[in-house]
Amino acid sequence: MKTSESLTPFDTPVIGASARPPFPLRTLMVCFTVWLIATEVLVFDQIRFNAKAELIEQAARALGGSHVIVPGEGIRDVPNRTKLEKL
Repeated sequence: MKTSESLTPFDTPVIGASARPPFPLRTLMVCFTVWLIATEVLVFDQIRFNAKAELIEQAARALGGSHVIVPGEGIRDVPNRTKLEKL
């Protein structure tokens, strides 16, 4: 091969599979474990929140309340803001 000719992808030397670094299995296991724990925390937190919301709704029904404001919905129809602030 002359020095003026360029190498094609087929002419480049092939690196053996043993020359590659090993797959970081330990890092993958740590990342998966962290993801799994975070997912479980979120799921159990949601379950606990739903249980507390249900208890609040039951208490409101027992007291004769007809409407419970779910935290996160916000207040939509407030005709008299000062009346709400006094409560």
